[in-house]
Amino acid sequence: MENASKALIIAGAILISILLIGLGVGVYQMAAGTTKSASLDSQAAQAQNSKFEDMFGPRKSSADVKNLMTLVRNNNITGNTNDEQVEIHVLYNGVETAPSKVAQAVKAGKTYWVDVENDNAWDGKGEDEAVTTESEAYYDTGYLRVISIYEGEHGTKE
Repeated sequence: MENASKALIIAGAILISILLIGLGVGVYQMAAGTTKSASLDSQAAQAQNSKFEDMFGPRKSSADVKNLMTLVRNNNITGNTNDEQVEIHVLYNGVETAPSKVAQAVKAGKTYWVDVENDNAWDGKGEDEAVTTESEAYYDTGYLRVISIYEGEHGTKE
């Protein structure tokens, strides 16, 4: 009888040890998964932004701007469908304008400056406020939020 009770105590200690080790492994995997998820989110934002940022710069043609507006429109449609915070606003000569209207407004033979006004991140507050040149260019998730387009060079804003 004495041996049976000792065997039960040893078996209980082994089970508790296994449970503690399993709990430790589970906590480690959750922490590693969170780090990996944050890294993947950052990489996804960079990949998404690179499609647009490749088209940034001075002296862009009207065709370049129209192609960019097509990308922005498609992005906004799929982003709204997926309930994601990835809508990109467009400032044309300092005024928020729909991408389709920008595509109509650009003229062949003119050059355009396409870029972001700043690299600040938006905290999600003041969502109903108008987007301006002082607005944050990126969401706090890292996704692009505002693109500015000016006819001519940015410094002259013709």
